[in-house]
Amino acid sequence: MMKFLRSLFIVSSVAASATGHAAAGKQDAKKLRILCLHGFHGSGSILQEQIAQLKSTLSPYAELVFVDTPTLAKNDFGWWHAIQTPDSKDLEDPGVDGGPNTQYKGWDVTRAFLVDTFAKKGPFDGVLGFSQGGALTGLTVGMRAGDGKPTPSHPLTFDFAIEFSGYVATDPNLIPLYEAKDSYNLPSLHVVGLSDMIVSPAHTQALASKFKNSIVIKHDGGHIIASTPEVKTAIKNFLVEAQKKKALNARGSMQMAAKAPEPLKAQVPILKGRTPLTLPLWSKGSAANMKVFFPKEARYGRMAAVVVFPGGAYSTPNGSGSDAAEWIAQQGMVGIKVQYATRGSNESHPQSYNDAARALRMVRSRATEFGIDPDRIALMGFSAGGHLAALVATQPDLIKSVDDDLLGKVSARPNLLILGYPLISFVDGYGPGAYAGSTDNFFGKRNADESQRKLVSSEWHVDGKTPPTFIWTTDDDYLVPSNHSKIFVAALKKAAVPVK
Repeated sequence: MMKFLRSLFIVSSVAASATGHAAAGKQDAKKLRILCLHGFHGSGSILQEQIAQLKSTLSPYAELVFVDTPTLAKNDFGWWHAIQTPDSKDLEDPGVDGGPNTQYKGWDVTRAFLVDTFAKKGPFDGVLGFSQGGALTGLTVGMRAGDGKPTPSHPLTFDFAIEFSGYVATDPNLIPLYEAKDSYNLPSLHVVGLSDMIVSPAHTQALASKFKNSIVIKHDGGHIIASTPEVKTAIKNFLVEAQKKKALNARGSMQMAAKAPEPLKAQVPILKGRTPLTLPLWSKGSAANMKVFFPKEARYGRMAAVVVFPGGAYSTPNGSGSDAAEWIAQQGMVGIKVQYATRGSNESHPQSYNDAARALRMVRSRATEFGIDPDRIALMGFSAGGHLAALVATQPDLIKSVDDDLLGKVSARPNLLILGYPLISFVDGYGPGAYAGSTDNFFGKRNADESQRKLVSSEWHVDGKTPPTFIWTTDDDYLVPSNHSKIFVAALKKAAVPVK
């Protein structure tokens, strides 16, 4: 199992070290396909010339697909023209600045062209744009299906965005595109020219702020596609990470809306042999805590993490799997063991759920402090801890604790779910026995009604947002029947969630 786990996460030292980057460049993984969008008064061939100085940086990792604005053949030259009145004849405004009456003439044609291009020339892994093409890149992200399932309003799928000297659209009719938060939750790289007199640095920074996982690189030049060493390094690091994630997804192992690596200067320093940390989950009134174990060997950059919920039939949080977090740290990742509410602490649902969700939010919110990549966090649960893990993974906002100051700010959903002989259902096959005793311990009472039990039976709550899952059990398990795992696997497959 550990070999499988490590293959999913890529040990942190490899992920960020120079050696790891070189190795990634030699992989047989298919190159990234990037759709390239030119600027105002530009064309695909002009953009090729503008980006030529970056060819040696881009070509090892990416295939660039250049296209022309759909009306270029009619002597047009922009993806749209900003006008103030419907009958305006002035077509020399790319729409950097605007007012309440601004309209982007030609947007409907451009939008249809993008959808057609993705259908006929795709798939694309990412989109790159310069100037007005950078602004179009931002709008293209707004057309992206954040969950990977295209709809008429969000018909495009891709995984990252790169823009040089872009800006936020000023047509009021297009502003709602930026409100699609899931669409903008993807790795993005933004290159800002501090001397840009055409698209001010503030405009490009404003576009970057629309993205959840943005990296901003500045250079001293103007309205150009810069090729300084800093820009080249940032682009290389960004593409290396995107290529590795594409390779993982191609193996069907993991779906990650993962964050691109930060520039080297901003990465976490070397972590070696840090003393384990024991941290309370709540400021008062609870003994629930988590213990964070770090690798003993030196690691560079951000590491993967595995949060562990041990078993114990909800009578104790110290059952099977109690030593898993420390063992995970020995494998080169950060392991976190969670002490959650059980009958042994005179607590029951919903406190056990609140403790579990709080632990995930805390780990993600303190990722920089722990040296963790916040988008490579797995959740591992054993037996009853597997029930709790599946519950959080399928319903990360089931209970909204007023005491959790991270609620609504940080996601409790893991990026990967790992279950060992898990208790899943409080409905299927419910009756006397060890796992029925777990049900009583969970609720703190006997004979909970079926509607209550169904609400916390995860086979009923799997959807497309459930993370990829690795699960194991045995058919001779007399404590938790293997059917629990089997019905969960069936639900995952029905929702097209990768499962092994």
